[in-house]
Amino acid sequence: ICCFAVNQHAGICSSTPRMDPVTQTIPKPCTCSHPKYWSDTAPLRNGQSVRCEMNKFDDMMSCLSAKNHRFGQLIAVDTDFNLFTRAWCVAEIHR
Repeated sequence: ICCFAVNQHAGICSSTPRMDPVTQTIPKPCTCSHPKYWSDTAPLRNGQSVRCEMNKFDDMMSCLSAKNHRFGQLIAVDTDFNLFTRAWCVAEIHR
């Protein structure tokens, strides 16, 4: 369970997705009517959207590691190591 889970319905669920590299299919975009918040959606703080959930990971990791020097991550990886083919996953692990 990721305690930093992002509500995909508040961001990318309505965009036309690319082919899924695992299933080799193109998923249908979600038709929900949840409001979307991008990195530049007002109101902004330090140039970043306050309501966007997809731009908070680095700040959260910095805050947690500053509060507890023993803070770490436990990462579950699939047997084919496909996790490491996703740039954002590698970036989040590095953080």
